[in-house]
Amino acid sequence: MVAYTPSEDTRYAFAVGRVRAREALMLTRSQFDRLADMRSETQILSALADSPYGEVRATDIDTMLTTAAAEEEAFFSRYLIEETLAGFFRAPDLAGNLKWALRKHYGAEPDENLFIQEGSPSQTEFARMLSGEVTLLPDWLSQAAGEAVAAYYENPDPASIDIIIDKILVEHQHGLSEGYSFLTCLLSLAVDSVNLLTLLRLRIADEDWESFEKAFLPHGEVKVERFKAWWDAGPQTWATEIVKTDRFSRLTEGLREVADSFLPLERQVKEQEIEFLLTARRLTFGYEPLVGYALLKREERLNIGRVAAGLRYGLQPETIRGSIAWYY
Repeated sequence: MVAYTPSEDTRYAFAVGRVRAREALMLTRSQFDRLADMRSETQILSALADSPYGEVRATDIDTMLTTAAAEEEAFFSRYLIEETLAGFFRAPDLAGNLKWALRKHYGAEPDENLFIQEGSPSQTEFARMLSGEVTLLPDWLSQAAGEAVAAYYENPDPASIDIIIDKILVEHQHGLSEGYSFLTCLLSLAVDSVNLLTLLRLRIADEDWESFEKAFLPHGEVKVERFKAWWDAGPQTWATEIVKTDRFSRLTEGLREVADSFLPLERQVKEQEIEFLLTARRLTFGYEPLVGYALLKREERLNIGRVAAGLRYGLQPETIRGSIAWYY
C-alpha cells in the first residue's frame, strides 16, 4: 500500500464530519450486485429510490447521475478551502477542454457535452487563445496549447497532441502536490497505472518501443527502465514478472487475461486506487477524507453508469459485475 504523511489539518474538521455522514449513505457491494440483476432502467431507478440518488427524482438514469454529480461536486468545492487543492482537481478538466478546443480549432466537430463548463473558461476563451490572442487562461494551459499547436504543424496527429497535453498536465499537478503527501502519492499511483496500461496496449499492438517512450508520463514510482524490461520480455512473462514490483503485485488476474481483454486489469487497477482512497477514512482531520470521499463518489457514479450501459447493450449480469470496481 502507498504510504503518505497525513496533513492533520484541523481546518477541515467540520468538512470531515459532513463527509462521515455522507459516507454512510454510499452504495454497498450487495446493492451493486442487485443493480446488475435489474432488467430495466425503471428497475434501477426504483432500487435507488431510498438512496441519495432517489432525492433527485429523475425519470432517467442519465439525468439522475448528472444532477447528483452537480450536487456532489458543489459539496466538494465548497469545503475544499485551499486553492492549490482546488487547482489540482480542476486541472484535468481544463486539459480535457483544451483537447476539445484543439479538435474544434482544426475542423472537427467534437461533442458539445464533452466540454466541461463548470470551473472552466468558456469555449470562446479557448478559441481566442488558439487564435493567438491574449487571454486569462492559466500559464500552464497556454504552454500546453502552444506546444500542441507547434507539434500539429509538424505532424497533424491528435494522439501526439494528447500526449503533449497529458505530460504538461502531470507536471502541473506534480508541482501543485508539493507539500501535500496524499496528493503526491495519488498522482504517482495514477501515473504508474496509465504507464502500465499504455505499455501493454502498445506492445500487444506490435508498436515500437519509441512509441511508449514518447507516451511515458513522469513522476511515477516505476521507472522507464523497468517498463523496458517488461517490453523486451514480452506478454508471456507479464503475469509473473510485472507482479514482482510492489506497485503492481496484486494485478495477477488482470495480467493473465490481458491478451484477451483489458477489462479485468482495468478493474483491478481502479480497485487499487480505491483501496488507497479508503485509507483516508481512518483520518480525523485534514483534506484527505474530503478528497477520498469525492473521488469515491465519482467512481460510484461511474459504476451506476456501467450498470446502465451494460443493460442497454444487453450484457449478462455477470459481465456487468466484472466491469465494476468494488470499494467494499
